Amino acid sequence: MRTAAAVLIVFVLIGCNGSVGLSPRTTVSATDDAVPNPTPEGRNGIEGLQAYGQDHVDEFGGMYIDPPGGRHVVMLFTANVDEHAHAVDAIQPGTTVRSVEHTEAELAALIEGFDFDSLRAQGVEMLSASVDVINNRATLEAKSTDLTAEARLELSFGGLLDVTIYPVPGEWHNVGEGDGWRLLAAGEGDIEAYTVHAATDATSWDALWEEVGLGGATPEVGLQEEVVVAFGHGIGIGCREVRLDDVVIDAGIVWSVTSDPLLPRNCDAALVGTHVFVVAIAREAVPDDGFTLWLNEYAASRGGEFSAALDAELP
Repeated sequence: MRTAAAVLIVFVLIGCNGSVGLSPRTTVSATDDAVPNPTPEGRNGIEGLQAYGQDHVDEFGGMYIDPPGGRHVVMLFTANVDEHAHAVDAIQPGTTVRSVEHTEAELAALIEGFDFDSLRAQGVEMLSASVDVINNRATLEAKSTDLTAEARLELSFGGLLDVTIYPVPGEWHNVGEGDGWRLLAAGEGDIEAYTVHAATDATSWDALWEEVGLGGATPEVGLQEEVVVAFGHGIGIGCREVRLDDVVIDAGIVWSVTSDPLLPRNCDAALVGTHVFVVAIAREAVPDDGFTLWLNEYAASRGGEFSAALDAELP
């Protein structure tokens, strides 16, 4: 699939609880800040160009800024290109007009007309759909084990559609150990999301294990040689899986490295709980007087903007 630098209409396919639906979101690359409107009437500048396109929706292929972030507007039409070029130049001098095959409305209607239930029944899990204005195509992203799905879908729509099919993720598991650390337990727990915790003696370890709420017997830890840390990663509706890929121990700084093992997929951002990783850290891997614990590298680089650090002192 070709990558678009400007997409005017994006449809996000929300896949929570097995349901898929169209949720339109409009983003206009040619913003008011990029091309100022010189008249109070709103019929010149970018607002005038937008209004002109909507007045000629049966021939309008969309508009974008070229290059992105600049001030030069490009408008697309399927017919009467010279007439449109003269008209839009009067609205915003210097606007480029291109000839294309399909209107923006036609491409949007193609996406809205998809039978997503039928595709799902064929083993094609839809992820997103959009109108690629620059390339004058509709685009789809999906997951499937069918290696022919991409070509089959593109051919069935006569060149109007670009499709990207991702493979369905296979089995996965957490990384169990690394340089200076080993995983003790993992799962959805009771500690607050986006927090870190540490235990350096038997009393604090017993308290931490009870607090994380993973259940079962307390894992065996040699607290003379190890300390225990817990990373609380937030999880959202429908996307509760988190994989531990590594724990970084570097110059007295410790953080977890995680990923979504089922990407790509659509996830609801609403926080519903915490996925906890409980990890034993070798004392010889950190300074004798203690270390600083972060949730992940992003938190460390942002200085605790969304997740605070914990300074763990070693007795």
